[in-house]
Parts: sequence; structure tokens; C-alpha cells
Amino acid sequence: MVMKSWNVLSWLKEAVIWHYSNIQYVRNETQLEREKWLIPKIIPFNRYMLMPCAALSQACVGTFYAWSGFNLPIEAQLYGRNGGVDRAVASNVFYVAIAFFSCSAAVTGPWLERNGPRKVLLVGATLFFFGNLLTALGVYVKLLPLIYFGYGVFGATGLGMSYVCPTSPLQRWFPDRRGVAACAAVCGYSLGAIVAPFAQKGLIGPLFHKTGEAYLGIELTFLILGSCYFVIMTTCAFVLRHPPPGYSVHSPTVKPAENIQPTRTVSRPLTSSSSASSISPILNTEFQAELPKEHSAPPMAETDYSEHFSMTSVGALTSLQYWIFYLTFMGAEMSSILVYSKIQSMVQTQLGRSPSDGATANAILGGCDLLGRLLLPLASDMIKGYKPLYALSLSCQLISLSCLPTVLEAKSFGGLLTCGGIIVFFYGGGFGMLAAFLSQQFGAKNVGPTNGVAVSVLAVIGIMGGLTFTAVYRSQQALYPNNPTHWYDLNFRWMLGPVSLALVICLFMPTDLRLRYLPKAEGELFRFRLPNGRLTRVTRWELTVLSTREEDEEWSAYLRSLPPIPGPAAHSTTRN
Repeated sequence: MVMKSWNVLSWLKEAVIWHYSNIQYVRNETQLEREKWLIPKIIPFNRYMLMPCAALSQACVGTFYAWSGFNLPIEAQLYGRNGGVDRAVASNVFYVAIAFFSCSAAVTGPWLERNGPRKVLLVGATLFFFGNLLTALGVYVKLLPLIYFGYGVFGATGLGMSYVCPTSPLQRWFPDRRGVAACAAVCGYSLGAIVAPFAQKGLIGPLFHKTGEAYLGIELTFLILGSCYFVIMTTCAFVLRHPPPGYSVHSPTVKPAENIQPTRTVSRPLTSSSSASSISPILNTEFQAELPKEHSAPPMAETDYSEHFSMTSVGALTSLQYWIFYLTFMGAEMSSILVYSKIQSMVQTQLGRSPSDGATANAILGGCDLLGRLLLPLASDMIKGYKPLYALSLSCQLISLSCLPTVLEAKSFGGLLTCGGIIVFFYGGGFGMLAAFLSQQFGAKNVGPTNGVAVSVLAVIGIMGGLTFTAVYRSQQALYPNNPTHWYDLNFRWMLGPVSLALVICLFMPTDLRLRYLPKAEGELFRFRLPNGRLTRVTRWELTVLSTREEDEEWSAYLRSLPPIPGPAAHSTTRN
């Protein structure tokens, strides 16, 4: 029995390694010729066609964040009307769904790279449509497990698959505008959260959960919206595609990282002013942005070290730096997920406002989400860095979370929108920068797997954070039965802990080549950069700040110690 268990575990390990390491997309000449056209022999394909299709498909996926509009109507349909008080039951469907959403996104990344975005989006759209049908049936027969199974499992799995589809193609088609491409891939996500709340209220009936007065009801709402989403997503699937092998933008300086072939010529001794940007075209890191100007110098053309710093998808996913970022990203996205899941209920139960105000609040948060996805990637392109923006995100969220208990006690609609809007703005911005940051740190060819696994933070947030959030909410509800403004106080306070920890981790996150690859000194525990760019080592007994010259000399010695890389002949195969 032990031997059989060991064999099964060994097989699973090999299967996982194969899944994440086999990401080559092979197409024949007929397929490549067909993909030159949007409509064969009528409309040629242009890379800019991808952006509106990415936005539309992501808008359908983004309707996921309007789920809070279903909380009160579903509870009223299943358990009867109680004056519109949130029972904290239907919101658990959202937490289960977000877990399946993120897990499917994590698993789908490599499959997307092997099969292309069209097939993946078609499968995802079909699963989402089937999930909406099952949810409608569950509401009709008043069976909560069927709603969990329909929307929480099938629907969310399809959404997770669909979510990762535009990211990798856009990063490959737009190596010259990675921030804008990442923005286009995810900004549409927020459009769904803006439009869907009003569509839901308009179809269900705004007072359904209080009076039972319905327009079309919950069941037909899921059928109609699910059908619309299916048509839009399947149409977009036939536009998405990966670029052909050897693709490059018409620029002498821009080429996809995965298609750069390293060359080896006669080398010369390294000077202390060698720039990291001249060493690795694979990893276009934040090095120059974070270091003082004296580190920059004309690039060295004689020796190309890019092969030493390129990474496989398995290497990227198992690196310490990736998991440091994973924890940072989890903290940056946690509070918004929990606010999104309850915003319409908060407005109606805690503030005593109308259902229309709840839908408006959800839409305003969706607008803040959209602004974050638009503005922060553009800001990252301007400052040539991502780490400062993630640190800013966590700092602003800490302030907003601290203010929310006071805002609810004062029943301030504007205050809730301000604090919630700040949290959701940085949530959207975090996702907006995600693909570009991962492409910069681990290579564009690894965006699919690394982005998919990064999205799995939502599973942790949904299962651990969401269910904890619900349990604490119910305990406070029992403690203050006649004072709903305090039902969320303890939740907002415990969330300060993980967000604070993520901020500390973010400040020490290595994002340049030297922090990641420079050999450790004797007794070194960890290293970081001061605001002025100076590399700082922490040992057991002291803190050492290296001068610019000392750091450059160590880096030059490290590069001289690297073994020779294979010549161009060894890299003659072109991958896509």
C-alpha cells in the first residue's frame, strides 16, 4: 500500500512538472497562413484587433464581481423575506467560486501556451454558460448546493480559464508596450462590474428581496445574462491568437524576449560600471530604475550573458523571488475581494440605503477598479518599476481599512465609497500590472504559467479569508443584534494584519538581477536596497551598506565566474 501511494505521488509530481514545463505551441503552415486573416481572404488580421476583444471577453468575466447583487435576492428566494437583512449565506457562493476561479486559472496557464487562446476561451465560455444554467435551476428548485455547484464550480472554472486567455497573447504581440498590453488585457474586467449590477437589478426587480415584486425574476436573469456572455466570449475566441514564430515589432530595438537568441563573441574584462540591462535581454528588470545613476554606463556588446539569467516556467515557479511576490500580491488583493463580496449588502443593511444605491456603489467600485487597471500600468511604464506601486497600494489600503469602521458607524455613503474605492482602485491596479511585472521578471514566454499561478491567491483569499470573514461577521451579528453598523468592525481590524505583513515583505522583495543573483556573503541572512539604491546586507551581527564601487566590483567578479554559454548553433531552433 505504501509503495502504491509512493508511485501515485511520483506520477503526480512528474505530471505537474510536465504540465508546467511543456509550453511550446506548435502550428503547421496551414494554420499559420489561416491566422494571418481575421476573415479568410477578406479582412487581414491586425494585432490591434486583440485589444477590444480582450476587453469584451474580460468584461464578461468581470461580471463575477457583481455577485453581491444576487446575495439578498437569492436568500429571499430560498429562505423567505426578512426585510432585506443580509444572512451571510449567498456570499459564500462567491468565496467558493473565487477559489475555483483562481485554481482553474493556475492550471490553465500552461495548457493555454500549448493550445493557444482560442480553444481555451471556447471551453471556458461553455463552462460558464453551463454554470449559469445550473444556477438558474438551483434557484428555481430552491436548492443551495446546486447553486454552489453551478456558479461556484462550473461557472467559476470557466471564468478562470477565460480570464487568462488574453494576457499571454497581448504580451507576445506587444513587447514594445507591455504595460499598455497588460492594461488592455484586464481593464475590460472592470467594465463587467460596472454594467452588471444595473442589468441584474433591471431584470430581477430592485425590490424583489423585500416585497417579492419581480420583473423577470432570478432564474430568467441567469439565463438571459448567461446567454449574452456566451455569445460575446465565443465571438472573441475566434480573434485571439498567438503571434507566428520569429515575430518582432517593426523596431530595431524591440523583440519578444522568448525569441532573442544569445550570441557569444570575444569578451573583454568587465568594468565596474557595467549595466545590468546590457547583461540580460531576457529579464528586463527594474535594475536601472532602482540604482543610482553612477551604475549606468554604455552597454557591453562583446559578451551576452542572457542565457545565464533566462528561466524556464518550472524554474520561475519554484524560485524564492516568485513566492515572495506571491505573498505580496495576496496581501495587496485580499481586502478588495472581501469588500466586493459585500458592498451592496453593506449599503442596504448597514447604511439603510435603497437597492439602487447598492447597485450604484457596486458600479462606482467597478469604475475605480477600471481606473486602477488603466492608470497604474501606465504609471509603471513611466517610472520603469512596479515595486514602489505595490508598496503604495498596500499603504493606502491600510489607511482605508482603518477608517472603514468609523465610516460605517457614521453611516457615511460618501465615506464608504471613498475608502472602498481606494481599496478597489489598487486591487485593479495590482492585476493591471501583474502580467507586465511577471513578464519583466521571468520572461514573456512564462507569463501564462506564472500569471495563472499568481491568480491562485484568490483561492486562498476566498477559502481562508472569505469563510473567516463570514464566521466573524456572524459572531458580531449575534453580539450586536440591534446595531448592524458594528457587524464588520472586527473583520476590518483583523485584515490589517495580513496587509501589514505583505507591505513589509514587499519592501524587501528582490526585483533586480544583482539582488537575485549576487552570491551571498558569509553569514548573510537577506539583502535589500535603501531608497537611494545602495545594496544593504543583513548578517547575524551587523548591517552592511555597500558602496557603488564595492557592489560593481562584486558583480563584475561574479560575471567573470560564470561558465561559457553555448554558441549560436546550440540555439538555432526557433520557438513560439
